[in-house]
Amino acid sequence: MKKIIIFKTDRVGDFVNFSPCLKILKDNFNECHITLVCSKYNYQIAKNYKEIDNFIIIKKSLFVDFFKLRKIFKLEYFDYLFQVDGNKNSYILSSAIKSKIKSSIFFYKYVNFLIFKYKRIRPNYFLRKLFDNFEFCDEDYNNKLNTHYQKIYFKLMENLDFNILHKKNIFYLDENSGKQFNSIFFDLPKNFLLMHIDDKSNRLNYKQRTMMLDFINKVKKTKNVIITFGLGNIELNKELEKILNIIDYNDRISPIKWDYSKNILGFRNLPLNLLAYFIAKSEANISMHSGSIVHISAALDKCIIDLLEKHKNDEVDRWIPVISNYRRVELDKLNEFEI
Repeated sequence: MKKIIIFKTDRVGDFVNFSPCLKILKDNFNECHITLVCSKYNYQIAKNYKEIDNFIIIKKSLFVDFFKLRKIFKLEYFDYLFQVDGNKNSYILSSAIKSKIKSSIFFYKYVNFLIFKYKRIRPNYFLRKLFDNFEFCDEDYNNKLNTHYQKIYFKLMENLDFNILHKKNIFYLDENSGKQFNSIFFDLPKNFLLMHIDDKSNRLNYKQRTMMLDFINKVKKTKNVIITFGLGNIELNKELEKILNIIDYNDRISPIKWDYSKNILGFRNLPLNLLAYFIAKSEANISMHSGSIVHISAALDKCIIDLLEKHKNDEVDRWIPVISNYRRVELDKLNEFEI
């Protein structure tokens, strides 16, 4: 049996973006055992993946995590190690784990210093020497050749002569959250658009904020609309509270009733696995490229609509799932967009 350890301690969207590789690994071995080193946050959804056999949740504190992994450093030997979260501590922890083949992504960008231009690479030279299989990712958004994360993951697998039989995102809905959804939200309409608003909306200028509100008002005239909110301070909340009822999931005391006279309802503080059911039930999912929304939608064959400022196009291009029903709308032309 092949033993594999994967470091993926970043955000939920990043994890789901890597998920095709979990199936690629399982498809290439009759038997393999996959250990995932993850964060407390992405463990919420990673625990549902049948491809993963063991979990190690770390806190991203180098001293604490070294102590937690001490038994693996001493006793475990792996056939393959993948460090694919780009985190500095993960590079260091990976260096102490015994593995036949270590794979990773190195990141570089060109930096101007006076009249000179030099390439700065993460991790450092000594850590890079410990990895047998690697690909470089250019952190210059304008370079289209080696910036797409999912394609780089697939290239790492190809370097190991693995057959790439699967490229679509994978996501497993949590059964307990499904029971909650059916008991609390059974009165929701069968057809609705999901719009997720997070703190990215705080960067909107006055004109864009106005168009966003006008867009919501226009859509709710012909469609049922559910708006969910990300964590943190969202400045658009005050304006949205004037046009829709926003329910805090933590404060709800009974099943949710849908008001068909308004066609719109908002939810705060939805648990991630419960939010996934809204994604799964929707006609289309709209956001300012919220990673979890985009990558879970791609896994569940849902239409993805990104509302973006024009200058964000190159930055976001590297994150679009290889297989997805994806559309993009320029925020400054939102008033022209029809669903």
